[in-house]
Amino acid sequence: MEKPRILLTYIESGFGHIMSMKSIADGLKNKYQDKMDIIESYIMEQGDTKTEEFEKFLSACTKATNKKKWFGMGIFAFLELAGKQHFMRIIHKTLFKKYTDATIEQLRKFKPDVIVSTHYFITFAAIELKKRYIPNLTIITYNPDNNVHVWWDNRTDLFINNNLAACDEAIKRRNFKFSNVKRVFFTSREEIVESNLTKEEYRQKLNLPINNFTIILADGGYASAKAKKFTNALLKLKINVTIIILAGKNEKVYKYFQNKVKKVKPNITLIPLGFKDNAYEYYGASDIFITKSGPNAVLDSLFMGTPVIIDYYAHPIEKATCKLFTEILHCGIKCLKVFKIKKLIMYLYEHPSFIQALKDNINKNVNKKNNGAEQIADIIYTEMHERGLL
Repeated sequence: MEKPRILLTYIESGFGHIMSMKSIADGLKNKYQDKMDIIESYIMEQGDTKTEEFEKFLSACTKATNKKKWFGMGIFAFLELAGKQHFMRIIHKTLFKKYTDATIEQLRKFKPDVIVSTHYFITFAAIELKKRYIPNLTIITYNPDNNVHVWWDNRTDLFINNNLAACDEAIKRRNFKFSNVKRVFFTSREEIVESNLTKEEYRQKLNLPINNFTIILADGGYASAKAKKFTNALLKLKINVTIIILAGKNEKVYKYFQNKVKKVKPNITLIPLGFKDNAYEYYGASDIFITKSGPNAVLDSLFMGTPVIIDYYAHPIEKATCKLFTEILHCGIKCLKVFKIKKLIMYLYEHPSFIQALKDNINKNVNKKNNGAEQIADIIYTEMHERGLL
């Protein structure tokens, strides 16, 4: 008997969707590699120019929301007023029809029994694939965000969230079926689960000053929000400090700070970095991580035991993340004003007990050993078994 084919879909629209799918892939391979044919695909990059074009469009929209808060907030507000999910379905069947059709054909080529998605568009295309060609297809969606926004399609077979508030929103506000909504713990990639060195050991491994107060800053994969301004503000600190700026794929920001390395004051060690697969190790080496409120970057830092300072949120998704981790779980601090960051860092430097309190809350609320990725793997396996695929 052939193994059922389960298609794990990757799409770049920010890097959070990719990291979440990587976590799910790790969980499935660790527990059920022998039970199913696990296929991983960057589905929008399979040679069709239309899908490649649409992925670039989605990525550009993500960058725009990071640069212009009014854009992100405005889009979500408009969709709430314009008809919610029905409006989303209409525009993808009309304005974006050629991209939707091309994506459906890409998915269809794999002849999947199950499609797993972490992005609204892939879920929508999978639902259309099921309606048109594969009626027995099972569609499982993991929502990597900390709320349930208007874009998610409630016709998916399973909709998995990482917190109770998101489950409630899915059922009560977005009209998902109660039986289709599942809750798991936060997901973590295997390399993060297995990364357990001390702060000092990570500093030694990465050739960072051992005894400096260490700050890392980032803005997702594109460094297009406030990271540049906040880093410049921190270059005025008078304490011995290491400042790491993760520029991601933003070459302009990387070169800007590279030109400053030899010009900073002697008490400051400035380290600009481009995109790093092991960014989580730099989080583990740091005392604090300053970042926009991207769910996956925040979680990666917390999984490494490092508190966060949220300096920006672009839209309701990131606003919900900020609220969850700074106001509810108290694993970090919100600081949206550039002129306040220097004073805040000095307070944290002079009051290590405050940082320790944040760390204690991390240990209590964000334990990476309780990995949601393995829980998702169990949910997928159970669903496939109940549908007679295993």
